[in-house]
Amino acid sequence: MKGTAAGAVLGRAVPAIFAGWFVATVLSQHPDRSYDKTRNLDRTGTGIMIPNWRFFAPNPAVEDQHFLYRLATEDRSAHTEWREVYSIVPRRLMHAFWFPGRRIEKAVFDVASTLVNNPGAMTPLHKEAKQSAYRLIHDFVRSRLTPEPGYPLFQVLLVRYSGYDHSEDPKYDMVFDYEKVQP
Repeated sequence: MKGTAAGAVLGRAVPAIFAGWFVATVLSQHPDRSYDKTRNLDRTGTGIMIPNWRFFAPNPAVEDQHFLYRLATEDRSAHTEWREVYSIVPRRLMHAFWFPGRRIEKAVFDVASTLVNNPGAMTPLHKEAKQSAYRLIHDFVRSRLTPEPGYPLFQVLLVRYSGYDHSEDPKYDMVFDYEKVQP
């Protein structure tokens, strides 16, 4: 008889524990940060027991970031027009489920954010992150540009604009140093 009494208690306790865990997890996803106190029930301090699965950023991006490039002569006296490194792909319904090409756009956004955010922070970690971002952008552009005879250098420009809202002027955030087309 002991086995059935323990089984009955366990049969009620396990669903109750899972229901409590589910409610705590759902409450901790609420956009109002006062519900984050629920996450304090997770004594591991890692978010493993009550995870933070918020699916939307608190401050979503409202501007597109683009890298443009232009070619230059050796003495930098002549330049081509600015050209887009890549175009943002128009969204289709299928992209809601599968869109591996979005990874490039996300990577460009992340690298641009590294360069633009915290301009005054100059810890060794920030310096290393910015140097890596510059190298990454130069290599990214170099692999996608179309070389022309007589133009051995290229220059990169980081531009932000609102995308579909043409009433706002673009913001020219950063002009990079000249680099060789062929490393």
